Amino acid sequence: MKYQKTEISKIIRIGTEYAYLQFTGDSLVEGEPGQFVMIRGSWGNDPILPRAFSLVESGTSGGILVRDVGIGTSLLCNMKEGDPLFVLGPLGSPYEMPETDETAVLVAGGVGVAPLFFLAKHLRKHNIKTVFIYGARTSEDLPLSDEIGKITELRVTTEDGTTGKKGLVTDELKTLLETDSKFSVYSCGPHKMLQAVGDLSTKNSARCQVALESPMACGMGTCKGCAIKDVDGNFKYVCTDGPVFEAARVFGGQK
Repeated sequence: MKYQKTEISKIIRIGTEYAYLQFTGDSLVEGEPGQFVMIRGSWGNDPILPRAFSLVESGTSGGILVRDVGIGTSLLCNMKEGDPLFVLGPLGSPYEMPETDETAVLVAGGVGVAPLFFLAKHLRKHNIKTVFIYGARTSEDLPLSDEIGKITELRVTTEDGTTGKKGLVTDELKTLLETDSKFSVYSCGPHKMLQAVGDLSTKNSARCQVALESPMACGMGTCKGCAIKDVDGNFKYVCTDGPVFEAARVFGGQK
């Protein structure tokens, strides 16, 4: 597998910190929800390593969501249509689909919304009942929320109460999981949030899959930068063994 040269076919700035980048090349981007790509641009002499981004879409074009938090992400956010973008992937493992009698509950925090938006679109195509719970610090940190609300039931929480319910995303998840239904939970976001989502899911007998975020330089298990330990003390790599894991295998959980 090698990097293919693509071009930015669309770039949409979202607020002051986020950008949606769509890229198109000679080959299809045949990814599934939960998989990721390694991205690098033509950045001159800047010594910037490739970055991993979850896919938001795949097919004729691929798409990623970028938050402007440093030199590399700032360069990506400020690219223009027609600029070259080098892409490796799709890489990693995707989410597994729920059983037909389960409601899929998608729990996103921050840019963790990216693979879950992709998953929501996939679930809609398969007519699977879905509830999307999206949490953020404030209303400025909810990229793609309008698009999500058009395709599935969306419940928003913000820590400052500027949009949706005031509180944490896990508050809304707890309320939902305690109802009399069968759920399968999918999540991506900050590590502490994922652990709390996993604990709530275990407590309420719901299967939970989490997509982990981790710094990595290669995406193929060579650099060893994304190593984690599972509950048995075995080393796993987010890039090749994940990024999607059963929450109970990486966090354990309440009994």
